[in-house]
Amino acid sequence: MTAEQAVEKQQLTQLLRAWSAGDGSAADAVLSMVYQRIRQLAAQRLRMDGRGALLQPTELANELIVNLLDARVGWQDRVHFFRSVAVALRNLLHDEGRRRASFKRGGDQLRVSLGAVEHLVPAEADDAGALHEALEALRAQDPRKADVVDLHCLVGLELTEVAGVLGISLATVNRDLRFARAWLRQRLDA
Repeated sequence: MTAEQAVEKQQLTQLLRAWSAGDGSAADAVLSMVYQRIRQLAAQRLRMDGRGALLQPTELANELIVNLLDARVGWQDRVHFFRSVAVALRNLLHDEGRRRASFKRGGDQLRVSLGAVEHLVPAEADDAGALHEALEALRAQDPRKADVVDLHCLVGLELTEVAGVLGISLATVNRDLRFARAWLRQRLDA
């Protein structure tokens, strides 16, 4: 990590804490720092899930930002923030899939390609709702392993970045990801 990246991470954590304390200008500063990254994540997820024609990345990113602003969360640090972003993005996509499936289209399940998560479970074996439920069950059993999956597969962080964000070794990240793959496969095949 460069000195510039370290300063940026420290600055983001300070701004998140100020936002939690009620500083509206800090919220604006945080959003200007992370908006482009959130929009890129939204575009990546839409491409991976095959929903690019249904939603626009800007639309999804803006919805996520509105939800974050309404959340009134006491941000602890950037790790907490990006974990929340990952979960909120997954929840928005899950809710959108349920909403579309319940419309006049006969209630058909929206089948998704899980892109970055394909290495976790075969795409044909699952839909977004089942994956969402499986990840929530994994979070209840082992929150750190669920965080590894969220940060790597949903937020798009490299494994070394996940290790840094969570404050664990790269070997632990790899073990957690292997466990999560096996656990999710077993859960979704059941």
